[in-house]
Amino acid sequence: MRPVVVTAGATRNPVDAIRYLSAHSSGRTGGLVAAALAADGADVTMLASPEAWLRLQAERPADAARVACIEYGSTDDLLQKLRAWVQAHPGGLVVHAAAVGDYAVADRSAGKLPSGRAELVLRLRPTPKIIDLVRDWDPTVHLVSFKAAPPGTDAPELERIARAQLARTGSRLVFANVIGNLQGLVLLVDRDGTTTHTDRGAALEDLFERLRDAVGRVH
Repeated sequence: MRPVVVTAGATRNPVDAIRYLSAHSSGRTGGLVAAALAADGADVTMLASPEAWLRLQAERPADAARVACIEYGSTDDLLQKLRAWVQAHPGGLVVHAAAVGDYAVADRSAGKLPSGRAELVLRLRPTPKIIDLVRDWDPTVHLVSFKAAPPGTDAPELERIARAQLARTGSRLVFANVIGNLQGLVLLVDRDGTTTHTDRGAALEDLFERLRDAVGRVH
């Protein structure tokens, strides 16, 4: 069986000692993936934000007990921990569901920025695109990625966006949905075609079955 790592939650890129830039992500989908595969006996590691891990422990305590959790903070922290896992587990299954911050503060304050200013200007730098690096670390990795498209994206455009990610990252499968439409349109896009779901629960069950197949397949 392939070892599995699932990323879940959102990165926190520090602004100062107490503030950070982040994204809206509960980590629930990544937690459900980790729980489903661990319940089937897979060797699952979850790279999780603190909130994502607490949520899995609260909602699925028995399954959470079967998952090895490594918490991450910033985008750079997640990159380093995911790279270490991938390089230690050649040919593993990577399910990259985390919401990764695309920008970090260029000149982070070591202390706390004073409050009460009329204006605060932050200079941001782009962070590495983690999903684009995974197959550089291990060309044999089985990569499954997620893509959230802007509100209002229709099915043809969502498929185009997902196929572009499939080609750019070398993913075996892309789980694509539209922001703000969590119960609606979901596409599962791979090299052989596209499966369209209009119910997120059914889409997740389809995803779980494909991942179970990938865990049991070594080539």
